[in-house]
Amino acid sequence: MFSLNSLLLFFFLIICVNSQQQLSQKEYDCIKTLLTNLGTISKLTPNVTTSKYDFCKADFFFQPMLYIGCDKNYISTLNLGQSNMSYVLGDDFLCYENMTSLSLSTVVLDSDILYSSLPQKTTRFDLIQENIQFLPLPPTVLYFSVTMKTQTFPTQIKFSIFSKADQVSIQTSSIIGIGSHLIYFENDLDGTFIWNPSYIKVVSLNVPSFKYINAYFQLVLLPGFDQSSWINITQCESLNTLSIQVYDEINFPSIEFSQIRAENLTRIEFERTLLLSPPSLIDLSLVGKSMKELIFKDTGRGFTFGGSLPFILPTNEKFEEFTLKNAYIETFDFSLFTNVKKLNLVDNVMSGSLPIFNRTINNKLTSIDISFNQITGTIDDSYCELDLIVSNNSMTGLIPSCFTCFFGLVNIDLESRFIGNSFSNLNQPSSPSIIIPNLRLVNIYNYSMYYVEYEYYIFGENIGGSWVNSNFLVTENGDRFDIKVIKPNKIISAITTIKPPPIVYLIYSNNPNYIFPLSTQDIPPRLEMVDWVLGSSSLIFDGSFFTFNQSIVNITIGNYNCIVSSTSFYQIYCTISSVVDPSLEDILSYITIGGLTTQFTLNPSGINVILNCSENYNDCNGNGYCLSDIGQCKCDSNHQGDDCSIPFKQCLNNCNNIGQCNNQTGICSCPITPYEWIGIDCSIPLHTISAVSPSDTNGGSASIYGWFGNNHTDPQVFIGNKQCIPIYNISESEIICKAPPGTGLKSVSVIQNSINVTSKDIYQYYSNDKQCPNHCTSTSNGICNTTTGYCNCIGRWSGYDCSLYSNPSGGGDNSGGLPGSNTTIDGNTGNTNITNQQTNYQILITKLIEIDFNGNQINEYLLLNKWSIISNISKTVYTFIQSIQNDKCNITYTIEEINKDRDVSFAGINFKLTSGSVKMTVSIENYQYSSNLNTLQLQMKSSVNEIQTNNENDCNDDQIEINSTPNQDNSLNYIAIKKDAKVLNGRFIDRIESDGISTFMQTVLVSKSNDSITVGMNLPHCTKKCLLDPDFSVLISPEFIDECDDNNRESWFLPVVIAVPVGGLAAIIAIVFIIYKKRFVEAPLKRKLQRFSSSAN
Repeated sequence: MFSLNSLLLFFFLIICVNSQQQLSQKEYDCIKTLLTNLGTISKLTPNVTTSKYDFCKADFFFQPMLYIGCDKNYISTLNLGQSNMSYVLGDDFLCYENMTSLSLSTVVLDSDILYSSLPQKTTRFDLIQENIQFLPLPPTVLYFSVTMKTQTFPTQIKFSIFSKADQVSIQTSSIIGIGSHLIYFENDLDGTFIWNPSYIKVVSLNVPSFKYINAYFQLVLLPGFDQSSWINITQCESLNTLSIQVYDEINFPSIEFSQIRAENLTRIEFERTLLLSPPSLIDLSLVGKSMKELIFKDTGRGFTFGGSLPFILPTNEKFEEFTLKNAYIETFDFSLFTNVKKLNLVDNVMSGSLPIFNRTINNKLTSIDISFNQITGTIDDSYCELDLIVSNNSMTGLIPSCFTCFFGLVNIDLESRFIGNSFSNLNQPSSPSIIIPNLRLVNIYNYSMYYVEYEYYIFGENIGGSWVNSNFLVTENGDRFDIKVIKPNKIISAITTIKPPPIVYLIYSNNPNYIFPLSTQDIPPRLEMVDWVLGSSSLIFDGSFFTFNQSIVNITIGNYNCIVSSTSFYQIYCTISSVVDPSLEDILSYITIGGLTTQFTLNPSGINVILNCSENYNDCNGNGYCLSDIGQCKCDSNHQGDDCSIPFKQCLNNCNNIGQCNNQTGICSCPITPYEWIGIDCSIPLHTISAVSPSDTNGGSASIYGWFGNNHTDPQVFIGNKQCIPIYNISESEIICKAPPGTGLKSVSVIQNSINVTSKDIYQYYSNDKQCPNHCTSTSNGICNTTTGYCNCIGRWSGYDCSLYSNPSGGGDNSGGLPGSNTTIDGNTGNTNITNQQTNYQILITKLIEIDFNGNQINEYLLLNKWSIISNISKTVYTFIQSIQNDKCNITYTIEEINKDRDVSFAGINFKLTSGSVKMTVSIENYQYSSNLNTLQLQMKSSVNEIQTNNENDCNDDQIEINSTPNQDNSLNYIAIKKDAKVLNGRFIDRIESDGISTFMQTVLVSKSNDSITVGMNLPHCTKKCLLDPDFSVLISPEFIDECDDNNRESWFLPVVIAVPVGGLAAIIAIVFIIYKKRFVEAPLKRKLQRFSSSAN
């Protein structure tokens, strides 16, 4: 029982539905008036409540016709008949502005008014009338249909009156006889455009011209038609299809048809035609390049040419299908159909037996239907290549197994194609084992990034034809392929828009024996287990991606073939042709299926579990073989790696056990550190020169140190441009030869193994009578060492020329009243500062540069403020380190404050360190050179600045002076930085230890400014270690003024003497600050005069 709310909802829905279909008052009044005038309003019943008609819900009525279709609140379709024949229809439809379809059946109408007053939205117009007047259609009408009951007055219809329509149908309700329909057609199109309707069907008493019409044209020729109009059949060059029905017995127009030349025409069809024997063969060989189908149905037994085929068929490439039904052909002759793909010769009274099918003669033929004939004999196996229908003949014998293997499958019902004969095996299905399918990808069609088609070919033997299910290839998920038979039982195309998985299934039936797994990819056979049956030569292979095609399987076990007896997608049976020794192990074996090979190893007798060596079963890339019991590759002598994909090549002479062999390329990687080798087998040393022990100026024995390897072909040594000959001895680290006489600084060249290595400015001829700077001032100041050219100072005298006094640090009683100096070493940066009163000197190691033979900078390493402290002994010895070249090279820097005078020796040079000195040691280890010709330059910077204080102590005030003095070999031996009568005095010893050997080193001026100087120490090519050992001393200038005022002493910053070894591996930097306290009697007076002068200014 409905609730009140339910009833209200029900009535509301009814009102809504009715309101949606309720006509406007205008159309309501119009349709009511029209139906009243036509006499059909009585078929409708008004609403009892409203007394109004519900036109939109009216039923469909016949005799007379009445149907009203509505869309929302307007009429869209009218199908009308008439009871009151006194009313004449005219402009009655103008009222329906939205009407799209009008159908009138047996009405009285004024055609002139009606045609011109159709609503503009009307696209479909149907007439069922007698004696119709044909007038031009409104251009909006696209679908025009006329059914003539009779047309008793002659009517000539011009194509132009409906040339805007897309579909035209003018037909009769029945074919009564001659004179019942007097209708003709005239093609009055002038060629200004091609009429392109989709379909035209007309009945006519003539064959019209088809010029300028591109359509499917169906022509029905009425009894008594004008046969002379056959000539117009040749004017069909624009048509795509021509279908003709003739309701009369006629002589076939052979001549006219043979003259058809229509390049667009694809199909000609004759149907329900009583044709008499043509007077000549119908030659359609040149009908046109587009012709595909010729169809002649129900032609009658008279249609023959002497009992043979009355046609010469088209020869164009696109021609495919020929049908001739219910004619007369005595025998079947394949040679008449060499260009036919589908042949239908049903019910032609053919007799005799079927000839053997020859694919070379009928290359295109795929389908034959010769049912309802009188064929006798048997079916040869050659017909397995065809879609064959032979039902209702007189044939006997056996149906080929390519067909019977599909018998018994309800969903196929292939037996129906062979019924009506006397075959002995019609009801005896054969084994599906003869179905041998394969699958191959043939095309990928990339129509867009979103739509791709994959086309596969199913090929093989007995795979079926048009009788198989159209979706019989599926994936495991149920995705189906579109199927097209290309060659029955041989090739079937399968297309999908979804990229298929590796395995799909060919399903002819739900019977498991008719389900065939197939691989969509070229995957070699995947073995899982091989059962070598004990005591026999039989083997059973289990796995996947096998095949149903036994002929493409080849199995070899060692040197023996294993003859395959059966195969499927998952299992293979085979038998070895000979007895195999059961003691053998890991027998190398192969299984090849269709060109895809998997290698494996077997042990006789028993179950072998197969472990593959790689995921893609690649047979160890063909460069070895897989040991299947352990799943590992055993590579041949030319390959290596887990899958043998990496080449293996021996290096020449195994790189002489010096270099690293790249066994993939066979190329030696020769070492470059600590020594460099070259050559294809690293047999040639790329020698270096690190130090020399020179002769004196008279020449004589000289030693060249470095690394020269153990291969010395054609060795030569040059000092400058003169040869050092003879060579007394040559070893891996030293060459001893007789140097020619000479003087000064020379370069050394060593040539061996056709390689020339030169060390620039390394050979310094020594003299037994060297001069000292300033002759050591006087004999009371110092004594000159003529061997080294250095002064040995006496007593407190110091400096490079013994002209300064040494002074211990700190001043005090022992300093002779001189102010003391403070040495500060920054533990974070490694910078050294020596400070005395207002003056500060700073000593920095700034950078290390690699330089090529031509003096060009190759690499630069900034060392400033990058030191890390590693030890600090009693606050007097500091050791710093930093690494460069990715930690391959270490630079160690040690600073020591000297508290007591002591004698030291470095690189063969003896010298004295005074109390207050600062000693520095720099070690460069394992530097990696870019070339064996390159050398290093270590740069140090000394600078001075003034500390601002409030103390009046300016009697020694003076500008900064920087001087540098080269020695006789143009090597910078001395520098002096003077400020306020304090001197930073530097001496550069021209020796370094290069790889533990003392050798010459040259120092050059790099840059100079008002308050600093930078020097560069050119180091030789030391491969292991360069060692420099500079020191600093505190000296006093004789110009020093002890007292500026009464009892007022100034504490001066001590000049620093930098002794830098010249050459590269050892550097001695002696910075000696000596404050010479000189007292002048006139000093107080001079200072007073200076103050007086300042006041005056």
